[in-house]
Amino acid sequence: MNLSKHFARVFSLSFIICHLSFSPAGAQNPFVQTWFTSDPAPMVHDGTMYVYTGHDEDGADFFWMQEWRVYSTKDMVNWQDHGSPLALESFSWADDRAWASQTVERDGKFYWYICAHSKLSGGMAIGVAVSDTPVGPFRDAIGKPLFENGSWDHIDPTVFIDDDGQAWLMWGNPQCYYLKLNRDMISYSGELGRLDMTEEAFGGPMMNKREKGKKYKDSYVEGPWLTKRNGTYQLLYAAGGVPEHISYSTAPHPTGPWKYAGEIMPLSDTKSFTNHCGVADYKGHSYFFYHTGKLPRGGGFGRSVAVEEFKYNTDGSFPTILPTDEGVKPIETFNPYRKVEAETMAFSRGLKTEQNDEVGVYVSDIHNGDYIKLQNVDFSQNEPTQFVARVASGLRGGQIELHLDSLKGELLARLEVPGTGGWEKWQELTATIQNSNFKTQNEAGKGRDLYLVFTGRKGPKLFNFDWWSITPKHKRLVVEDGGMGAYKAIMKEEESLPAHTIFVPQDLSAFGKKNPLPVLVWGNGACTNSPWEHFKFLNEIASHGYLVLATGYIPMEEKPYQGPMSTTEQQIESIDWAIAQNADKNSPYYGKIDVKNICVSGMSCGGLQSLYNCADPRIKTMMICNSGLFKQSNRGQAHGGMPMPDKSKLKEIHSSIIYILGGKEDIAYENGMDDFRQIQHVPCCAANYPVGHGGTYRQPHGGEFTVVALNWLNWQLKGDKQSAKMFKGKNCGLSKREGWTIEKNAKFDSLK
Repeated sequence: MNLSKHFARVFSLSFIICHLSFSPAGAQNPFVQTWFTSDPAPMVHDGTMYVYTGHDEDGADFFWMQEWRVYSTKDMVNWQDHGSPLALESFSWADDRAWASQTVERDGKFYWYICAHSKLSGGMAIGVAVSDTPVGPFRDAIGKPLFENGSWDHIDPTVFIDDDGQAWLMWGNPQCYYLKLNRDMISYSGELGRLDMTEEAFGGPMMNKREKGKKYKDSYVEGPWLTKRNGTYQLLYAAGGVPEHISYSTAPHPTGPWKYAGEIMPLSDTKSFTNHCGVADYKGHSYFFYHTGKLPRGGGFGRSVAVEEFKYNTDGSFPTILPTDEGVKPIETFNPYRKVEAETMAFSRGLKTEQNDEVGVYVSDIHNGDYIKLQNVDFSQNEPTQFVARVASGLRGGQIELHLDSLKGELLARLEVPGTGGWEKWQELTATIQNSNFKTQNEAGKGRDLYLVFTGRKGPKLFNFDWWSITPKHKRLVVEDGGMGAYKAIMKEEESLPAHTIFVPQDLSAFGKKNPLPVLVWGNGACTNSPWEHFKFLNEIASHGYLVLATGYIPMEEKPYQGPMSTTEQQIESIDWAIAQNADKNSPYYGKIDVKNICVSGMSCGGLQSLYNCADPRIKTMMICNSGLFKQSNRGQAHGGMPMPDKSKLKEIHSSIIYILGGKEDIAYENGMDDFRQIQHVPCCAANYPVGHGGTYRQPHGGEFTVVALNWLNWQLKGDKQSAKMFKGKNCGLSKREGWTIEKNAKFDSLK
């Protein structure tokens, strides 16, 4: 949030610069401590909350801002620093004042709308950058400002995509402007619009139109945030002058007429004379983001982003929201049994972050007594054995101590960090967990707080810190809180089934002869020997009462697998293992697996593996996703290692079969649809959803592909009549589901 020159003149510097004795006890706000950050703009994408911020330089006496930064979280308390993927240098036309911004996703692209001083017009201008990912790299989308006319009031853009697909861009101080963006998000149609800045609309007119001596309710200043709730448009903004509070107005249309609705965050002791807000709903919670000056040496020119949870009033209006030091509570546990970027933290002291092309973002400026705190860490999934960290030290090194719940709490491990010969000469070091029998939950039955405390000689910088992990005795992971089904699932390894990943309900007591677990055998895309791209999809299926056996090694993090390809035999190994476990009295799966109801399935190359195994008599049904046997005309497109049976293999299919494809954009569409047209001897259908070859597997809980897959499995393996309605009949549920199409062969109606 940036004040107009008028407000800056009337406010004394002695009031602006404020300092605070900052105590971390119980604090979550500000939620970034490594840098001064401002103007938070939240965006939810693919199950993650992202916040885009400005960056106030240390020691500033004005709005010294050269870049923008990105942070993300999945639990609202532990935030990962993604560094600065966008700066003034990204725009050839910009030379100063990287002020407030906002990012939005459309059609798989991410558009970051910024304001900066233009060396072309000499005023402030609105620009736009674009990226294929939420964290960049971003580039100037058009090589020039999206809008400028030499004026200085073109600041603080907000962007909003309406229900009808129309995108709106608003900005301005003290006038609020708007443009209608075109579908490409980098051009606009129509003329520049201006909201009516009236007393009725914003509690008071602009300063130059006020009547002398008259008191007004409020006034718009800057930092608009456009949103919509219950069909009503809401415009939030910094209001009142110096210092600023947050107010809002409502309207039936983005262009108005606007009506003043009141204050949201009244003037409070935030230690900052500006404020700037953004709101977002995430995992069933509503959050209000703003900034303060509450970090040490912070103030009006050294701001820090903060967040509060709130509940809308029953009519959709905002309640009063007050700033707190405590911030918000975690909404998920934090998994330590994976590679954790060191720049992920709930709270820290004394640290900075840096970035380079080799390692990305890392923690720097580490001194004796500095620390990183993680909240609500869940150790209960496994038994910790080792602490591993990647560090670099130019000379003397130090130690990393792991403590529970406080800086001097129970000690889990101490890692000795030597000098590595350079500040970017990285080494991976390991320390043994000294006490693996600690209580994995606190007295409230929640995860523990984990402190990474840095020790060494007093005074000098000790080392840099890239990432860390805790090695579990057994590899297992709860994905997306266990899924949305009735049976919370877990992803794990089994020693008796090497090179496979198992997804299964955590509590097996609900299963037995009367309620056995049907089996889904899965092969991965690209014949990858790990289900790293599909684990959300497979976990969700397991949470609905299935034993899912996926080819390949367990993905403890969402990271591409590097290693040899999988084989068709691994699917047969899965079937053999399930039958053996069901018959083994010493197995936890004894008598709990429905070995007569097995689906063999796979995506892309995994679908080819499934078709290769189609003659196995133990298969009850098949599910081929984004795949199909190659035709003679396009066999050259296949990659080495793929199974390559010809179309005659289709005659060996003896079960029902569904093809789930990504529409005409799917590279496997022609192959899959050709399979469908050739299969006439067994019931077969082809369902298409226009998302291309990648499907929706990596979306939260597997997205739309999970919906269709679950209904197919529930019908074919559990005999569920309600699920059958998704596929049966001329007006089946899938034909009515937005985006989906379905085709069926002549045998399909014989399915019961």
